[in-house]
Amino acid sequence: MNLRVGAPAPMGGGRWAVESDEVVEQLAVPGANVRLRKSRLRLDGRLSIVRKTLPCVSGPPVVLVHGFAQNRYTWHGSHRSMSAWLAGQGFDVYVLELSGHGNSRSTGSPESFSAYVDDAAAVASALPGPAFWVGHSLGGAVSYSLATRVAVRGVVGVGAVYRFGQTNTFINWLARASHAAKARGLFGMINVRTRAAGQLLGRLYGITDLAGYAFPVSGWAPGSVEPEMLAERLERGFDWTSVHVWLDMARWAAEDDHEYAEAWARTDVPLFVITGDLDHLMPPADARAAYDESGSSDRTLLDLEPWNTGSHWGHLDLISGIAAPEHLWTPVSNWIKARS
Repeated sequence: MNLRVGAPAPMGGGRWAVESDEVVEQLAVPGANVRLRKSRLRLDGRLSIVRKTLPCVSGPPVVLVHGFAQNRYTWHGSHRSMSAWLAGQGFDVYVLELSGHGNSRSTGSPESFSAYVDDAAAVASALPGPAFWVGHSLGGAVSYSLATRVAVRGVVGVGAVYRFGQTNTFINWLARASHAAKARGLFGMINVRTRAAGQLLGRLYGITDLAGYAFPVSGWAPGSVEPEMLAERLERGFDWTSVHVWLDMARWAAEDDHEYAEAWARTDVPLFVITGDLDHLMPPADARAAYDESGSSDRTLLDLEPWNTGSHWGHLDLISGIAAPEHLWTPVSNWIKARS
């Protein structure tokens, strides 16, 4: 069902353009549809944001930020949708696509990680007040860095980058090789498209569930996502990115350093860090450093493991997995509500 409705309520000024606005029904979890107001917005003519709310907005703003070479489909699938579910909980949900990704691709490729933080800061300044920021993977690093620059109500890092490539030997080797190649001037402004890799992984998954776990950079734990859900996530959610963002990440791994680490240690904002026990892309030890080194007086750590959830956890399945609504979405919702 798609019904045209009027423009959404003011959101902090005239910087927003409404490209579409409608009432839709989306499947939040199997067997549970939610009737939502969905608006496609454009900020400053550059950034694409999908806003989802109940027909009458009641909860605080929550901004969702995807990870490296991903897009809005990190948070939404036709079989299960975290963005729709959070909106159904009463939150005012904004799904941001960073520069060069998805419907923000017309902005051109970012030349550094800091460009993503600038994107987030632009959204923060255009909202009517501070929001909760939920970042997956590199989107977590964006959210952490943002919190050192502008007022936020809280930050949730889901398999979120803080330290990078310190635990996974293959990623560390690849990052160091990339960092060395950059020092020799071997990289120009190159865009990398990851969708073909996503489609290949989707096909391999159709052969064996273990295909997604047979590589040192595997993205999910075996049996954690239904084949049809994972195939859609891999094919629609993998996107273009700039090699220069990867080179910033490679420097973090090679030098074990972040430009915002000192500021993070001085930043006192509510913090919720979530890790997955079999997350090869962001191993718990690397992700947990955001919790350990935070200056927050209100910080929470949730390590998802078989002993407390009954299943293993990789990287993509933290958001899209069968057990995610119970063991991740619900704790995130409860944590935000307790601070609202």
